[in-house]
Amino acid sequence: MKISSFISIICFFIFVTISAQEGARFKENKKIFLHGNSVLIGNNILGHHPTKPLMNTKISNDEVNMKYIDVDSDPSTFSSSQANISNLKNGARIAHAELYWYGLYPYKTSALRESRNKLVHVGKGQRDTIVNSIKFKTPNGTYEDVVGEVVFDSYSSNLFIENSPYVCYADVTETIQNLASRNGTYTAANIKATEGKILGGGSAGWLLYIVYEDENESPKYFTTYNGLAEVSNNAVTISFKNFKSKEEGDFKTTIALAAMEGDRNIKSDQVSILNKKKRRFEALSTPMRDKKNFFNSSITLGSENSSKRNPASKNTLGFDLLKMEIPNPKNNLLNNSTTEVKLKFETKKDRYYMFFAAFETEINKEYLEEKTREAQDDESTIAFTPETPSANSETTSLNDKAEIEAPNEPIELSEEELLLRTLNIESVNIPGLVSGYYLITNVFAELDNAKSWSKYLAEKGYTPKTYINPANNWYYIYIAKNKSILPIYDKWQKTKDLEYFNKIWILKINL
Repeated sequence: MKISSFISIICFFIFVTISAQEGARFKENKKIFLHGNSVLIGNNILGHHPTKPLMNTKISNDEVNMKYIDVDSDPSTFSSSQANISNLKNGARIAHAELYWYGLYPYKTSALRESRNKLVHVGKGQRDTIVNSIKFKTPNGTYEDVVGEVVFDSYSSNLFIENSPYVCYADVTETIQNLASRNGTYTAANIKATEGKILGGGSAGWLLYIVYEDENESPKYFTTYNGLAEVSNNAVTISFKNFKSKEEGDFKTTIALAAMEGDRNIKSDQVSILNKKKRRFEALSTPMRDKKNFFNSSITLGSENSSKRNPASKNTLGFDLLKMEIPNPKNNLLNNSTTEVKLKFETKKDRYYMFFAAFETEINKEYLEEKTREAQDDESTIAFTPETPSANSETTSLNDKAEIEAPNEPIELSEEELLLRTLNIESVNIPGLVSGYYLITNVFAELDNAKSWSKYLAEKGYTPKTYINPANNWYYIYIAKNKSILPIYDKWQKTKDLEYFNKIWILKINL
């Protein structure tokens, strides 16, 4: 059977060098090889008015008394904004879909007040510690609750305390795959952020990135990653590896980026790409993004503003979202058979937080087939083909092949396999959560109790995180997670005898 594409799950072949202050180290989230393309949409969710777009491009986000945008006329939501997809083929197979949301959220509200002849920012109301639960609506659908992974929330740390950024992520691949029509209006709601004025200016928004399979498209390599790093006085350099671009002829390379708190009127921020021939970084730009003011509070696709949004503001007040092709005439910037691309993010006056990036480049058909063959022998990959109705049936055939080719001599089990055979770990499925082993400290039916416990753990020096189990709507507080059982088991051994952890346990989620 010919296999035309595959997806790798959470592999770490992307190398990230961060000289700036990190909130969460960037990590590769998905790696995909297939015939296909991608779609990117999103919108901000804090603005100057609940429904009206902001077209004045001279206003910075720290000048605006921020209000929640709320365009859906639904009393069950306090914030909502929309974006449209119009060019996704309904017959195309959805390979992967990622939903992100973020906010600057130190308090519920904040205002400028005069104190001793100076203006100071005064926050009011303790912000909600649960930021990973929102509502999401697809075309012709109704709101569904999405509980995502907290990539980073500075509120429980001593980083970025003046504006407390957070970033959340959810895998919504299955949701998009099950849609009768993928084109239409997508709405994200109940994303939390501080209303009013905070130091540096408020900001909040969301994005949806979809990779789809289409045999009429060229073979491509896709990778996405997430995290949170402050770009200020020091640069952030990212190296994309583990691919090989087309060996002959022209080829297209595309990047997608998202950042928060890039001020339109503060210049000097840049995104540069390494020109290996000249051994220097060269600044990128588009007609909508100046090379010396790249992050300028806008949502752009190529050379145009993305206008299929509600509200369709030209000034998105600190939220930057873009997809652009890297200019490469006559391959003078990126060579054929390129195996590494470096991007550098920097600024001299502004400050912004990077939290999402995607990289795409055209590859040879033979290279795609090579990667597909590798996938057949790699248990960490999912392979599928247009002739196969589901990934499950393909997985079965791969397992059958493994049994046929297995040697007759005894199989030596790894340390992890031996440990898993001795442990009786409960397994559950939680939509939207990253798969792995979670170290659960407690469960609460009431939000206030969950908040109190999380605060107590933070005082003990832990970084507690929370997810909501949609089966019972209870709050699960965990202090560690990993794809491997070994580090979680080690942490469990070190904490299980502590007085306040008398009920700590390991839970296997989405594995």
